[in-house]
Amino acid sequence: MKAIAIGGKWIGEGNPCFIIAEGGLNHNGDPEMAERLIETAADCGADAVKFQTYTTEELFSPDHPDYAKFKKMVFDKKTYQKLRTTAQNRGLVFLSTPFDEASADLLEAAGVPAFKIGSGEVTHLAFLRFLAEKGKPLILSTGMSSLSEVDAAVQTLRKTGNEDLILLHCVSAYPCPVEQANVRTITLLRERYQAPVGFSDHTTTDAAAPAAVALGACVVEKHFTLSRHLPGWDHFFSYDPGQMRRLIATIRETESALGRSDKRLLETEQPIRAIARRAIYARLDLKAGETLTRDNLMVRRPEGPLHADQLDAVLGKKTSRARVAGEALRPEDVE
Repeated sequence: MKAIAIGGKWIGEGNPCFIIAEGGLNHNGDPEMAERLIETAADCGADAVKFQTYTTEELFSPDHPDYAKFKKMVFDKKTYQKLRTTAQNRGLVFLSTPFDEASADLLEAAGVPAFKIGSGEVTHLAFLRFLAEKGKPLILSTGMSSLSEVDAAVQTLRKTGNEDLILLHCVSAYPCPVEQANVRTITLLRERYQAPVGFSDHTTTDAAAPAAVALGACVVEKHFTLSRHLPGWDHFFSYDPGQMRRLIATIRETESALGRSDKRLLETEQPIRAIARRAIYARLDLKAGETLTRDNLMVRRPEGPLHADQLDAVLGKKTSRARVAGEALRPEDVE
């Protein structure tokens, strides 16, 4: 599976996990708070920051009880361009999830390098086509979806000729109980669609995301807030700066622990090997020409010239010279 470049960062096998701090609407409609979210996400070590973009009347009915609140959360293109610049200056990729065509056009004009597609749009095939035809990389969450629905979504996206697709395993519960995170689904999605797969983490523990990385997740998305006590929809289950910093450090430590997939003697193991591995020693004083048996030989630490795995090979042979009890045998001692 090929790696996919987004905003100068490569995502896929062999690359560090791409960690998205999902600001969502946790800016509460305040551009300055959005700026602080970006700055804090960078300080925590995230690779990207993401918000959500919609046209209120396209997403909600005017009689929706929270219509007025959602209306106040909308930013214009100039604000998004400013936020993108702040993110770029801090080394972050700037992303936002569009919920309608006009919002996608606005984000494209603001310079986002990719489109994140929410789980709610998996069956909105016309919208998926619209986004894919813009030619940007796509990150599609797959929450609350059946495999047949994901099949149709992936097929729709790929029919446009856009092959830069990353799927995110997601459980659309807020928060998601950790025992329902089902991170093994990552393996299923990767094998079924032959695409890079990540994890949109809605749990409130540090267990699920590192487990996902261990299973090959190349992206982790985590809701992020300046404080879990702020008013709003997502703050209560989002991670605050301290939690986010800890989670990112744990993910990076997990990546380091995963290491390589081969099996070899490591340099750091050499000192222990020298004292923990066994060798063949004379149990009794041995005369030249004496037959070697289990009674006059012993296998013990530390490692010596004639390794323990040679015991069967030397039994029944004779000594070429005398050896003292407790002395390690050498290959040339056996004839």
